[in-house]
Amino acid sequence: MYKVMIVDDNMTNLIMAKKVLEEIYEVVPVSAGKTALEFLHDMPDPPDIILLDIDMPDVNGFYVLSEMRNDPRLADVRVIFLTAQDDPTTEVEGYYLGAVDYIRKPYTTALLRKRLDVHVQQIESERKLKRYNENLSNTLKEKVHNIVELEYALVEMFASLMAGRSHMIAGHCERIQKYMDIFLEEIIISGRYAIAESDREKIVFASKLHDMGKLCMTDRCLADMGDLSLQEKEFNHAHTIIGAEACKKVTEAISRNTFLLYVYNMCKSHHERWDGKGYPERLMTTDIPLEARILAIVNSYDNFRNHNDGADPLTHSEAVKRIQLWSGTHYDPDLVEIFLSCADRFEHAAE
Repeated sequence: MYKVMIVDDNMTNLIMAKKVLEEIYEVVPVSAGKTALEFLHDMPDPPDIILLDIDMPDVNGFYVLSEMRNDPRLADVRVIFLTAQDDPTTEVEGYYLGAVDYIRKPYTTALLRKRLDVHVQQIESERKLKRYNENLSNTLKEKVHNIVELEYALVEMFASLMAGRSHMIAGHCERIQKYMDIFLEEIIISGRYAIAESDREKIVFASKLHDMGKLCMTDRCLADMGDLSLQEKEFNHAHTIIGAEACKKVTEAISRNTFLLYVYNMCKSHHERWDGKGYPERLMTTDIPLEARILAIVNSYDNFRNHNDGADPLTHSEAVKRIQLWSGTHYDPDLVEIFLSCADRFEHAAE
């Protein structure tokens, strides 16, 4: 049942209004503005509508409404002014303060009932819309949560497959994920790139799948990059295409998904070079997706520090110096600059 407060110093009007409305509303009659404010502040649940007389001896309706608007609990309560005045200025002031309607005295009980019913219907419509929006929001949150869970499950599934295929690749991908988290944090702090925190999380998890195309490589290609024939090296390079194509088949089966787009771009383009001499498409500079340019630096750092394409692994300092040396050829120079500001955190991050 909707609650209606009637504030009027005229007892005849107050009794008449109470009598006609109490059949369908919970009515709270009040005969003074100060008393109304006291009631409103003490009531656990404020009324849905207030019928408020303007001309009262202690404090007028304008004052009451002004005080209500300063109280967050009462700020949205609908107020309908009751007045015998026929002054446009008074009406404008009332609307300016936040009144939703005017009922001029003297009024008939039928008019009062009808005008109140109209506002109650509006309140009911607003509440239904609010409930609908809340339900829709909860549904969307649940769907997003389910999608995120699926993305994480997808990452862990491929990580498990890669671990079964090659512990070296599995370890590499685990370290890449940790390095990417550090690097992306620094990139966001720099403010040079429009990467949101939510994007950071997706890119970090997606980076773990960048080498999933290597699941199709031969054992020899996986084990030793330092002693491969030209044909074997070309075949190894194809892991970028294989991973990207596998991802593409999934994206074609479902609607556009940002996470899968990151996976696709990083699978395909993490071996592209800033100067256009990389593979598989010889993309140059900013034609290379940003997430792939970021991964290229992180991927190289881990390769330098571990198997180093068959050569002796580099120390942390040597790996950082090589990345700095190759800035502007292999890597995006702006990203290298940011990398150098956080490189010290890489040394022990994967231990």
